[in-house]
Amino acid sequence: MSHLLCVDIGNTHIVLALMQNENLLASTRIPSTPLLSDKDYRDAIEDILISLSLGKNEISGSVISSVVPRLSKPLERVCTALFNDPALIIDYTLAIDLKIKYADPSEVGADRICNALGAKNRYPSPLIVVDMGTATSFDIVSRNNEYLGGVIMPGLETAGRDLFERAAKLPKVSFEFPKKVVGKNTRESMQAGLMWGTVDQIDGMIKRISDEWGEKDITVIATGGLSEVIAEHSFYIKEVNKTLTLLGMIDIFKQVRRKT
Repeated sequence: MSHLLCVDIGNTHIVLALMQNENLLASTRIPSTPLLSDKDYRDAIEDILISLSLGKNEISGSVISSVVPRLSKPLERVCTALFNDPALIIDYTLAIDLKIKYADPSEVGADRICNALGAKNRYPSPLIVVDMGTATSFDIVSRNNEYLGGVIMPGLETAGRDLFERAAKLPKVSFEFPKKVVGKNTRESMQAGLMWGTVDQIDGMIKRISDEWGEKDITVIATGGLSEVIAEHSFYIKEVNKTLTLLGMIDIFKQVRRKT
């Protein structure tokens, strides 16, 4: 495969990433709100191509993972027109090397499918993938290439923003670990609650999943947002891959379009 445009549409940001094989060449982030014009999205993509001195004919295609339905069509329309090739929209109906065991497969977000497949193709199963974004999601992949389900809880930044907005006397603080768990002022106390609380939530959930699952030698991979910061203090997370979602998108594009 030469170059592939990956469009990862999340609740907070749209990530436009130009990949060559598994290498991230360039990317940009656009707020998911408000909805922009087709021209704005096209200009953002073309800016990436210009920065890399690439022509549109050097792009193999485009693939879109979206959890925001209102943004899917505009980006699909722009990508299809720009590269004169239909953009691949990721969903549960695609024929990929992952069996989705959710009660209703249509409820599995595209990003979670990408994470599960990307991890399965790069790390030993069984797997737990922890994606720390607007929400923190846990995705479970069996030894038999099965997506078994997962857990969704508020993400660190979401929890922090909610706390800042609802508690009038509490200041906004940076997402950094304080030196001690017991804070000596409001800032340290909030940081301890947010940061160590998140670590304990994630580790506690991983333990619960593992105990219920009954599997041994589970590989735990983290991606997204502040994953590097949190993983450093986690007992269970042993690997961080910030481009895991994008790698899963590449895998799906290859499997569906059969392009190399």
